Amino acid sequence: KAASSSLSVAFRSFCIPSGAVSSSRFVSSEPSKPEEVRLAHIERQFDAVPRESRDKKAFLAAIAVFKERRSRQHVEFINSALKYVKEYGVHKELDTYKALLNIFPKGKMIPQNTFQRIMLHYPQQQNCCVKVLDEMEWHGVQPDKEIHDIVVNAFGEWNFATKKIKRMLFWMPKLKYSNKYIDRRHIEGKNLTAAELSGHALKMMSRDPATTLDFIKLSDGPSSSSSDAHLEDDWIVSAQSVQQRRIIAGLQEGTKITVDGPFRVYIMEHAIQYVKMTSPPLEKSFEEFEKHDMIGREDFSDWFSEWTKDRSGRGRSVQEQKDETVLAMAVFSNNDNQSADKWIRHLQKSSPALEKMMVHLRIDKGDEMFNTEKKDDTENVQQAKTSSIDSS
Repeated sequence: KAASSSLSVAFRSFCIPSGAVSSSRFVSSEPSKPEEVRLAHIERQFDAVPRESRDKKAFLAAIAVFKERRSRQHVEFINSALKYVKEYGVHKELDTYKALLNIFPKGKMIPQNTFQRIMLHYPQQQNCCVKVLDEMEWHGVQPDKEIHDIVVNAFGEWNFATKKIKRMLFWMPKLKYSNKYIDRRHIEGKNLTAAELSGHALKMMSRDPATTLDFIKLSDGPSSSSSDAHLEDDWIVSAQSVQQRRIIAGLQEGTKITVDGPFRVYIMEHAIQYVKMTSPPLEKSFEEFEKHDMIGREDFSDWFSEWTKDRSGRGRSVQEQKDETVLAMAVFSNNDNQSADKWIRHLQKSSPALEKMMVHLRIDKGDEMFNTEKKDDTENVQQAKTSSIDSS
């Protein structure tokens, strides 16, 4: 009797009144709005924000809403948030990664015994934390002591994820200025134009300290667009040294010179496409290392002969490589033959010997590096059809 009475009470609690059944026939079958919000995927918190409103404030607000409403699904939310860091423009912000790592609960996932320390305790959470740190390292964001303490409070002092942040704190400050040919202080955190980035790229690649940079503006009038008009003009940034001009002056008449490109080089996260002017190697027998005869190395009878040798011969310069000799480099706003023709005309002012050379253009359009408007110029199009300049 006691069992039957308990079953009857449970049955009454799950029964629906008849009035509710009759009224439900006229209710729409679509779910209500609160249920849509509750059952929505985690990515909807970032995807539902309009693109014009996606910024750091909206990204941190989505993280704050998740921390208030949910106490689980940390891994799913962080993995979804990492997909939108670039769209929100917060992939270079240290506060973004601090907010993501603060989602993990504190103290719960710290190993408490030897077996948990040996094994990977909470593997999904630790792998997710390492993924956040990898994203942070990939974008060159320097960690600090606070982000180290956040990881330690979540996963312990010497855990899998904690070792990752300790290695980052040790190596990233040391490797920050590892490239001695570029000064990050002139680029990092500054809104540089495409021409300024091109100048830094050419300066980094030019090993000769006597290299001079020239900015050539091809279009005189302003652009039709009112915003960023200076970026939409046609321009050329050229790099050439005094030694390269001397090499051009010493070339024989009719020497084949090639303008080839574009090639790609990176200035931090910026991709720059450049072209180069080259000629065949000046020396047919190219020896990178000098050979010394080991036999008779201890014979000092003719030690003074090394000083009496004729040293008036020309030494090999930095521009002379094994396969080619680099004569100049440049970055075009538009990678086409028209810009290459104008660049050659500019170089002929300082190197008149180029007029007697046979110049071949091998310019591919490549990727659209800069948002520039391509202007139709019939005169330049006719010049572009002539892929070689052969004038005596």
